[in-house]
Amino acid sequence: MNQRLENFIKNTFEALASQYPKLQVYAYDVCNEVFQGGGGGIRSAQESKWMQVYGDDSYIINAFQFARKYAPSGCKLFINDFNEYMPAKTQDIYNMAMKLKELGVIDGIGMQSHLGVDYPSAQVYATALEKFISTGLDVQPTELDIGHKGNEQAQASLFKEIFSLYVKHSQHISAVTLWGTHDSISWRDDNPLLFGPNYTPKPAYYSVMQVAGQ
Repeated sequence: MNQRLENFIKNTFEALASQYPKLQVYAYDVCNEVFQGGGGGIRSAQESKWMQVYGDDSYIINAFQFARKYAPSGCKLFINDFNEYMPAKTQDIYNMAMKLKELGVIDGIGMQSHLGVDYPSAQVYATALEKFISTGLDVQPTELDIGHKGNEQAQASLFKEIFSLYVKHSQHISAVTLWGTHDSISWRDDNPLLFGPNYTPKPAYYSVMQVAGQ
C-alpha cells in the first residue's frame, strides 16, 4: 500500500507538470477529512479503508513525506478538514499538524469553514483559527459558506465578523476560498453564498465589501 500511495502522489504531480506545464501549483491538499466528524481521533476502520490497512496515522505521515518528495519547489502542503471549529476536532488537527511540522513535511492547515448562523459563532470559529495560527503554519479557509436559515441579515452579520477575523489575522492567512459562486449551484440548500441566483448580490456580499473597504 505504501508503494501505491507513493505512486499515486508521484503520478499526480507528474501529470500536472506534463499536462499543465505553465501551471504553478502553489498549494496541495495532501490529506482531506481524515478525522471523525465531530473530532475524537482519526476515522475508524469502519469509515476508512486507510485505517483498515494501516491501523494508525502512519498513512497520513507517509502521504506527507511522499508529497514533500515529489511536489514542485515552493508548493505548500496542507491538511484539510471540516467541523474544524469543534473543540475536539480542532485539537485533533492541531496535534497532527504539530507532529507533521516536527518532521518538516507540512506547510499549512485548511479550514473548510462550512458555517451556519446558528453555529458556530464568530468567537467559536476564532478560537479554532487562532489555535491553528499558533502552530506557525499557513492557514487557509478552503470552502467557506454560511447557511442563513431564512435570516439573510444574520448571515450578513456573520460573514462580516468572519471576514473581519481574516483581515485581523491576514499575515497568517494566504488565501480564502468560498465553496461556489452563487446559491443556485451550492452543495447546500440553505443559500450559503454571497450571491443569489443570476449573481444577485445579497446583504452578505455588501457586508464583506464593508470589511474590504475598511
